[in-house]
Amino acid sequence: MTNKTALDPENRALYGEILRAPAGYELDQALATTYTLDFETALVIPATLAFHAAESRQQTLDTPLALLEGLERLAKRIAIFCEAGRIKAMPSGANRLTALLEDTVTEVIAPRGGAFHPKLWALRFKPVTGKGPARLRIALLSRNLTADTSWDLSLCLDGQLGQSINTANDPLVALLLALPNLAPGRKTPQRASQIAENLAADLATAIWEHPEHIRKISFAVNGLSERVWHPRIGNTLGVISPFVTDAALLKLGHKVSPKDAYLLGRGEELAKLKSDTLQTFGNVMILDELAETEDGDETEDQGRSVVPSRGLHAKAFLTERYSSTEITLGSGNATTAALINGSNVEVFATLSGYTRDLGTVQQQLSEGRLGRYLCEFSPYELPDSDKEDAAEKRLDGVRRQLAEAGLKLSCYEDNEGRIELSLSAKVLVELSDGIKLHVWPLVTGQKNGTILSTITKKPKLIGRAALKDVTRWLGVELQDAATGFKTVYTLGTDLIDLPETRTAEILRSIIENQDAFLNYLRLLLGDVSDAAKALFAAGSGGTFSGIFGSMQDAPLLEDMVKALSGDGRQLHDIERLIERLTNPETGKSDVIPEDFLTLWETFRTVLPKERSRRD
Repeated sequence: MTNKTALDPENRALYGEILRAPAGYELDQALATTYTLDFETALVIPATLAFHAAESRQQTLDTPLALLEGLERLAKRIAIFCEAGRIKAMPSGANRLTALLEDTVTEVIAPRGGAFHPKLWALRFKPVTGKGPARLRIALLSRNLTADTSWDLSLCLDGQLGQSINTANDPLVALLLALPNLAPGRKTPQRASQIAENLAADLATAIWEHPEHIRKISFAVNGLSERVWHPRIGNTLGVISPFVTDAALLKLGHKVSPKDAYLLGRGEELAKLKSDTLQTFGNVMILDELAETEDGDETEDQGRSVVPSRGLHAKAFLTERYSSTEITLGSGNATTAALINGSNVEVFATLSGYTRDLGTVQQQLSEGRLGRYLCEFSPYELPDSDKEDAAEKRLDGVRRQLAEAGLKLSCYEDNEGRIELSLSAKVLVELSDGIKLHVWPLVTGQKNGTILSTITKKPKLIGRAALKDVTRWLGVELQDAATGFKTVYTLGTDLIDLPETRTAEILRSIIENQDAFLNYLRLLLGDVSDAAKALFAAGSGGTFSGIFGSMQDAPLLEDMVKALSGDGRQLHDIERLIERLTNPETGKSDVIPEDFLTLWETFRTVLPKERSRRD
């Protein structure tokens, strides 16, 4: 967001860049809000933060040891809040490591009946040395926490703790403090609540470094109260919004001359607008087909599911007031739910500067910048979709009903050592005629699910799974019989009577032999950068036998001695790992070499006292 190129698509920022710690710092705590979420992205983020070594998202996903260590190191420092019932579907079965995200991801609902739609990262970094002030960062995105590659806009601000309250940050503080109370069923985990509280306290005094030529930054949040914010409009208006409604656009543009009003949207959404609305904007544009990608997001109707959409996901409002240009970025579309009735929870940031520095609206959308990827919109007739739209709304009503029902998933170990999973609800769920509900334990896949017509307080068996495959996540498929329309997604429950050994079973499934154990030790002990490079270079499966050598090699012992001379944190991590992988009755393990256990007994006697660390 600098100079006159704020909207230039060549100015790109990736998640890895936004989340990367400043030099000499490490991540202390982070909080993210998103409308939709996919677990693969959520799994990759901790690994990316821990290693910064994978060349691609898929390379990380193909390396289970990296995912495991990333989650072990950082999952407890991250809290993610997303719209209930908007986690990506995984019909073929999910990675069992999603179990380690159970307390990281919290599903919430908007208190005023709309969508929970903010896309925000709040991060705190601490000095690696433990000495010096913390650093803060916020990032406002228009894109969800998914793997899409759509056209997006983001604002990333670095800052530091101030000495007094900074009232400009009040909307952000209010949003973070509200989050734990928005969970509809399962109570927000204490860890996530604490992260929200801690970062809210930091943001209360935060002072941000302004991008070049930006004189003022202000924030706004809709959807938490009856007060509804919308951008200030001057003599010129630019609206960039994938989804639009007539009411919102008419309110924004009613005092602006059509020749000075610019609108960039998606063709299929612009085609729904009334002619009077389109005439309010003298310049109506869409992305050129050659510049489009695919993405998924909500439509204006809250009943709409995550649907494929093309290209544009950026949201921005630009206006010129006297000698200043104001650029508002954030999560909100130019829709009724976002800007008129305020039913959606949205977050916005407005950046102000002199027009001579930031440029006019026309310049921002000119051929030399964003305009080179745009073409004029020509109105056209859309096919009739009333029946499908009505079906989507019916299914979304059921989606919200399930999210608010307080679903519980009870565990019972059968005679074969498998876990029977039974579903119940605090509030009765009765499906109307013509709607089919299919649920399944997420890791085992849709083929292992069951059809339900009601969910009552009495637990009903819905499937069986090995302990390592048990999570609180359910796969859900809703189908409207009349139209055949389906929606498939992931929904969280409250997991009851889970055996304490579940996490150990997951670890054993990843660290499945002695080579994998020794490799993981090396990952715990060695230089993060070097270890990560070796790990990712080894290819899929997380197997990199031979790269680090056997446990008899000197480097492993040297690294253990080096760790002993420090604070011993890595050795305490090893001790917890051994406890998880060892049979408590025999004191032995199939994946831990006998000679290592003998060596470890020597180290245990001289371990330094474990230093408390923030979860």
